Amino acid sequence: MPQKQHRHPYKVAYQGGPGCNSERAGITLLHDQFFGWPLASFAEVAANLATGQADLAILPVRNTTTGEIRDALDGIRAFRLRVLHELTLRIEHWLMTRPGVRMADLRVVLAHPQVIAQCSRWMRRNTVPVRAVDDGARHVAELARFRCDTAILGPKGIGEAAGLYYLEGPVQDDPDNRTTFALVARPDMDDKTVKQLLAQAAA
Repeated sequence: MPQKQHRHPYKVAYQGGPGCNSERAGITLLHDQFFGWPLASFAEVAANLATGQADLAILPVRNTTTGEIRDALDGIRAFRLRVLHELTLRIEHWLMTRPGVRMADLRVVLAHPQVIAQCSRWMRRNTVPVRAVDDGARHVAELARFRCDTAILGPKGIGEAAGLYYLEGPVQDDPDNRTTFALVARPDMDDKTVKQLLAQAAA
């Protein structure tokens, strides 16, 4: 019986935390070769890839509601990173908080600027102050443990990873809201590795 071939895992930098959409894109593209490294900003993701601390990176580059995601594209251009593949995913956003917390208990909602822009109609009718944070997914763990007056607006996955529950959603403006993610590498990645990655992404 032939032995199962060992598949090399890649350390993949992405902005966010457990359950975020960039992580979902990375797992979809690389399957069991995805070893995620969550970071706080798009700039950090690009810089850590460029300096060799990560093997690859996942960056969101376009959204059907907000257009080009400039901060992510700026990182790709600044370091002349190589786009290997793109993947488009449907994106939903939900209002999530600790079990037992009601809408009347909330004093602030945390959300990434892209999430805020994709949920502008909900923002206009919402009465709770919204605070933009670079990395909403990273605030989830603290929220789940300590805060009874705070909610997160973002993808379901980050709430599921922390045991939060849903107060409202989905609340994005467009029911068919979609984001395109780029799998990127340093410009000096060898062609053999690139071919292997492209084959994996297409599988």
